[in-house]
Amino acid sequence: MNKLKLTTLLFPLCLSINSVQAAPVRYQVELTLIDDTVFQGTFDYDIDTQEITNLQGILDDTLMGNIEPIRYQLKAEPDGKGGITAYAYSLNTTEIATNPPINNNVYVAINFNAQDPTLGVTDISQVAYMDCSAGGLMGNTCMYDLSWHNPVFPMDGGRGIRSEIITRADNPASYSDCLFHWAETTYASLFSPAQSAANSQSFPPYYFRFYKDQSAYLGISSADNHLYYLPAGGTLLDVGHVYDVLKLTECK
Repeated sequence: MNKLKLTTLLFPLCLSINSVQAAPVRYQVELTLIDDTVFQGTFDYDIDTQEITNLQGILDDTLMGNIEPIRYQLKAEPDGKGGITAYAYSLNTTEIATNPPINNNVYVAINFNAQDPTLGVTDISQVAYMDCSAGGLMGNTCMYDLSWHNPVFPMDGGRGIRSEIITRADNPASYSDCLFHWAETTYASLFSPAQSAANSQSFPPYYFRFYKDQSAYLGISSADNHLYYLPAGGTLLDVGHVYDVLKLTECK
């Protein structure tokens, strides 16, 4: 199989290569809730159409002691104050409740100025989270920060401050390259020689590295944000969701 056909079978890019689409821009978001639970993620936003897509990330639930992947953006709407509120979930459903948990789902809501996400929130009361994942600290009661709910949060803890920081992700491939470096260090027998970011390749919409010692490929797909491995034998292996793998690394 020639290289062109081989790379066509592989890997859409990590947490996004913006050159594929000129209009949408990738942003990074860090949301801190009342109980110090933190959501770190990324999303794509087209200012011209005011459309947000691909909101994903990791929720570090401080009081629960859980780190939960947020994978599915299922809703986005104007907030009535010049901003947009977007909702993303751990499971591919919006079904969730505070007591008892319905299906071990988790969700996060972010809010930002529709004219420029880096200008910050237009309605801080819209930011929220609910963690109904299995093995919760409160048993059948979810952990949450919901400004419209009574009570707003189920137990005291943390600094009691909501905050959100959004910045442009000017180097959207950095997560990918950090993950590749981790794989090269942790599994040197599978991925050698170790390489730099300059050796990463993009074949839109794919982002990957080729390891000549093993005639193997490692890459990330923007279609499903999964990590893929193609050994010399030619059987493409789905390693899992990028955010699940990132939890094993020190990539930030």
